[in-house]
Amino acid sequence: MYPIIIVRHGQAEHNVSDLNGGWSQTSLTELGRVQAHAAARRLSEELEGSSVRLVSSDLRRARQTAEIIGEDLGVAPEYVVGVREFNNGVAAGKTKQESREFYVEPHEPLLDWQPYPGSETWRRMYARVSEAMNELMETHDAPMVIVTHGGTIISIVSWWLQLSPEQLKRVSFHCEPASITVLNLTELGEHRLERLNDTQHLIQVGCYNPLRL
Repeated sequence: MYPIIIVRHGQAEHNVSDLNGGWSQTSLTELGRVQAHAAARRLSEELEGSSVRLVSSDLRRARQTAEIIGEDLGVAPEYVVGVREFNNGVAAGKTKQESREFYVEPHEPLLDWQPYPGSETWRRMYARVSEAMNELMETHDAPMVIVTHGGTIISIVSWWLQLSPEQLKRVSFHCEPASITVLNLTELGEHRLERLNDTQHLIQVGCYNPLRL
């Protein structure tokens, strides 16, 4: 099977401000663009001119990252709503301070907790991302690069490892902006998580220090 290569978008405005993420239409920061270019060079070197399918969330920060990667790979991105970040409902486009009055405290079961009016639950997000990935796999005939978001990467990796929604409450991990995660199959057909949160390209250009607390 051709690999699935997942790239988190570069640093965006909400990562360094009081703005909410989720479905907010924030843009890359200057550092985020540097990170995206580093990821693009890394992918170009590793894929060595292979024919590649480039898929991206349609949210602005992901689109901007995908455009930079697409330039290096020589391919135009396809934009897929299904690989957007967690839908944060009325909090999208607002600051964290503005959205406090709408916030619903966490409650059990956490999978069905809706933090804001109009938002998804984690169960619904997982179903949405899984459906999008199943559709993409129907035409998976080349290495596929997916530019998406931190929360979405958790759902994609969990989908690939065939975890149930109930198992998600025991699974979490972090991927840095512009990090690379790789999924593929073993010779026995096992679903393998080959790489998670690979940041070597960011370290090389001084965009990330893994030892900094």
